[in-house]
Formats: sequence, C-alpha cells, structure tokens
Amino acid sequence: MFGLGKIKAGDYVFAVEPEREFKRIILGRVQFVNNNLLSILGSYIKPLGLISKRQKGILGKRSQEVLNDPDPNNCIFILIDRIETGNFYGNIDQSINKVNWINEKRFFVLEGWIKENIADLFADVIYSQSDEEKQHYRAILMEKMNSLYDKDLKEHVYAVARSAKIL
Repeated sequence: MFGLGKIKAGDYVFAVEPEREFKRIILGRVQFVNNNLLSILGSYIKPLGLISKRQKGILGKRSQEVLNDPDPNNCIFILIDRIETGNFYGNIDQSINKVNWINEKRFFVLEGWIKENIADLFADVIYSQSDEEKQHYRAILMEKMNSLYDKDLKEHVYAVARSAKIL
C-alpha cells in the first residue's frame, strides 16, 4: 500500500475547517481517533489580512487560491499577513473537513510562526506607510529573527523574509 495510511493518535495535523466567509486552519496533535472524528489539541488560525484584502477587492490571484484552499505548502501566504490565533481543542470530522498529516518538524515551524507572533511582524513591515516606518518595523523583525532559538524556524523565517524582499 502506498501513502501514509490513516491518521492516528499522536500524529500532527493541518486541518481546514470552513467558517462563514473563510476557512479556519487548525494545527495540532491528534489526541484520539474515533472513526472519522479526530480530537485535536493545538491552535487555530484565522487569515484576517487576506479576508480584509478580499473584502476590499485587492486580493491577488495566488492569495485568493490560498484563502480558498489552504494547505501546509501554501499557508505561508497566510502567515505573512495579519492573522487571529488562539488555542484549539475540539473535534474535526475527516470525512467533512480537509485534514493533512504533517511531520513534527513542519508542525513546530508553523506553530513557531504563531507563538512568536512572526505573522504580525511581517505584516507591520508590509503595511508600513513610509520608508522610515518600514525600516523601523524591519529592524524589529530582524531583531526577532536573530533571537529565535529553533534552527528550523529561524531558517524558514529567513527564507520567507528573503523571498518577500524584506532582507
């Protein structure tokens, strides 16, 4: 049999749960499985920045795709903009919601973006009104990036900052 098999207790997951006008992302660890129902402990992400851009009619094509169908590979477009996050403990039905298994390293990198408030720091730079303000927020972001201890998170944040032409 090819593929990863079924998700089991202890696995890390990236789940997408539809809400009104957006899809909420859930990052977490599966606590237990009951048929298609997964009990997950982790965090949720609401993509406020992309939702706002869509409401204003200024959302780009790629960002629209990400907002409509987020996954572990494209969610960085959500994580470099304004987000709302919080703790999540609840059940997700795999037969209704999109659930992806992710490895522990990917989980901790994505969770690091949330716990370290990196999304807000990127958004501050991106939404700066002047060059002076942009340099100020860039310096704050650089200070945060230099203070990160997790090697994988640090490498990921630096790569995204280079790609976004912040560095």
